[in-house]
Amino acid sequence: MIKTADLGVMDYEEAFEIQKKINRQLQMNREIPGYLFFVEHPPVFTLGRNRKEEDFLFSVDYVKNQGFQVFESNRGGNVTYHGPGQIVGYLLVNMEHFKKDVQWFVWQMEEWIMETLKHVNMKSNRKEKYRGIWIEDEKICALGVAIKRWATMHGFALNHTTNLDHFRYINPCGITEYGITSIEKQGVDYQREDMIQFLKKNFEGMYMTELESITMEEVKWIASKTEA
Repeated sequence: MIKTADLGVMDYEEAFEIQKKINRQLQMNREIPGYLFFVEHPPVFTLGRNRKEEDFLFSVDYVKNQGFQVFESNRGGNVTYHGPGQIVGYLLVNMEHFKKDVQWFVWQMEEWIMETLKHVNMKSNRKEKYRGIWIEDEKICALGVAIKRWATMHGFALNHTTNLDHFRYINPCGITEYGITSIEKQGVDYQREDMIQFLKKNFEGMYMTELESITMEEVKWIASKTEA
């Protein structure tokens, strides 16, 4: 059974610290299957391990002066954006409870998102060169993970009612030849809470497990018991 919580609106740095502590806990205690958190971040650009200087189209100082946070992360990938109207899902699990295969883990996460979009009558696809989920030639969902001793952290960022103009400051995930889209831009009208329920339902089916809801207070208590 995977424990799940909606963390609401939370600064990226705070969520990152919670993830690091719980990831450490998962490394130390193999009996814990894991956690699934949903969160929405204030406007922030996060830097993955594979980012390049040219992925920022403006200076970092200029970007910060426009009201964006810039944060260095330990996930894979390049530069990406998180902000209001985006559904971010952090999947922190012991892969030993599922399958100890990194390619499978990322592929399964993509399948999960695609199946959820199908649930709201959206046809999505992959691209051979790039990770993530696409609506034709526009990216709707980015993925990035970090795995240590088969314990995972990070996850996906699904554009729901996201301000897509904010992506103009970067080459999202290092991609220059394709665009960005959202559920709203595609003319599909579902509330955030509805999309999270669809994600949870499809998660249970695709990962063959049950989800148990916990509160924000419980998440912080769990994280407090582990030193990152």
